[in-house]
Order: sequence, then C-alpha cells, then structure tokens
Amino acid sequence: MAWRPRLTAALGAVAVVALTAAIAAAQERHPAQTDVSALSSQPLTPFERSLLDHIRTTGLVSQGQSPPSAGHNARGLILKSGSAAVLDLTVTGRKYGISLDATGPVLIRNYRFSHRRSDDPYGSGLILGSKSPTTGPTYLSNARIDLKEAGPNPDYRVANNEAITVERGNKLLNVREATLLGAQESGLDNKGDVVMDAVFIASGHRSVRIWSGASLVLVNSTVLAFPGYHGFWFGSGDGVAHLEYYNCRFGAVGDPPGALTDQLPDWMIDREEGANVQITQLDHDPLDRSADSFWIPVRTPTPAGYLAETR
Repeated sequence: MAWRPRLTAALGAVAVVALTAAIAAAQERHPAQTDVSALSSQPLTPFERSLLDHIRTTGLVSQGQSPPSAGHNARGLILKSGSAAVLDLTVTGRKYGISLDATGPVLIRNYRFSHRRSDDPYGSGLILGSKSPTTGPTYLSNARIDLKEAGPNPDYRVANNEAITVERGNKLLNVREATLLGAQESGLDNKGDVVMDAVFIASGHRSVRIWSGASLVLVNSTVLAFPGYHGFWFGSGDGVAHLEYYNCRFGAVGDPPGALTDQLPDWMIDREEGANVQITQLDHDPLDRSADSFWIPVRTPTPAGYLAETR
C-alpha cells in the first residue's frame, strides 16, 4: 500500500464522585470480561491475502502458534530481519508478545496477548525497534492485547509497560480493529509514525503517549482515560508531536456511551513543559477504503466492563 498520511476542562468534582462507583464496578469486571479467548479469528482480507502471497516467496509464515507461559523476561515471538506473516498467534504470560527488529513488511492477523509476566517494569504485547528499527511497514489486524495488570500506575520504577511500544526510526505501523488494555503505563507508547482504525484503548495512566517528532492518525476509535489520569500525553524535545483524529470518541472509564465526545477534551490532555504539539480534528476520513486496501471498513470493538451499562 503506497498511501502514507501527511501529518499536518478538567472533570468537576461532582462528576468524579458520580463516576467512582461505576469505575470500581468496571475494574472488578475487567479481568473476567477481557479474556483474549474472546477474540474470534477472522479470514484474511484481499489486501492481507495479497501481502501473505508476497511474503511466502521471501519470508517467514507462522500460523497457529501458542507458546506456553515462561519467566525470565521471555518473549513470545522474536523477528530480527526479513518479511513475515504471523497468523493466529496467542501469547500468554510473557514479557513481550511480539518483538520486531530490522524487519521488512510484516502482517500480524488474529493476535492475542494476555497476562504480561516480567522480572522488571517493562513489557508489551507488541514492540517495534527496541534494538534496530523496522525497514518495512507493519500491519496489525484483529488483535486483543490485555496485559492484565492491577490498574494504572504512574511510578515508572515499578510500572513501565504498555500494550504497544513503538521506538524511534521504525517504518509505519498500521493497526486495524484492536483492543489495547490492561497496562500500567499506556495503551500506545509512540515515538514513531502510527495509523489506527477501529481501535479501543483504555490502558494505563496515560492511554496514549506521543513523543516529540512522532505522529498518530486515529480514525473511528475510542480512547478512555481512567479517573484521575489523562488520555493523551505529549513529550517535549526536537520536532512536533502530531495527533490527527477523525470520527473518534473520548471519555472516562465508567462513562455511559452517550457521555463520550467526538472532540478531544482538554482534561484528557497532558504535555511536558515546552512540548510542541499539533492536534487536528479532521473533517474527512483520511484512509483509503477501497476493497483492495488494508483499511476495509470494520466495526470498532467495545469490550465489556469499560463503559457504564445502559438500560
């Protein structure tokens, strides 16, 4: 796919108190209702079939793997070069689910990660470029990543884990139809360029982190912040931290669906002093929705236990 985007008031006390009971109930339900086994495998789209056929000629194809839980900072799948297709992978009880270094085009389809297990504060369901940046685009489609931690924790000495980690210098990460849950730090920790469509994020004390020089295009997605925390954090340094969004919903864990807003509220935003931030609410869908594109329209997942039930 040649397309690449050109990135261009606190809650009142009464509202916080009103949310408390709903949030507590949601967090109690969270472990039982966000089991990765709830993710159903889906057939490949035309774009994914074409990419898989290309990868078969030169790269690695892995299908149906379920490595057992393991300690000592084990990783579920390590890819260090070349192109790869990873289909129907389930990783439970490891520090990292999938780590990509110096890889070319990679397709990850029907992916489940649960119950981070680590000897240190770090870990994530997917990490790009921890040692060497990726050299080709990564496509993640139909994924459920839930680290199953106890809840948000702002102490980085003991809690520095996220659902997806993108280090600097990687090629574009494309994410379609995913839930990012259960980390202590964030759902997405992004130092690169990421495009997301139909993604649900409710994870960590800052659901999304965008560093200086990094960019995120967010479409048809839901981002929730836990009470007392922010939804988006922007880092200072060289370059601009970009966020573009279209047709998204924002709010707090425990909100009724009708309380979510389509405009990113100020109370969800946090930034380092001196951060150069550009936030743009788009008035049109920036993604290619043709039948042979990666971005075929799909319904945004809404896992149970995060929004208040309505009768």
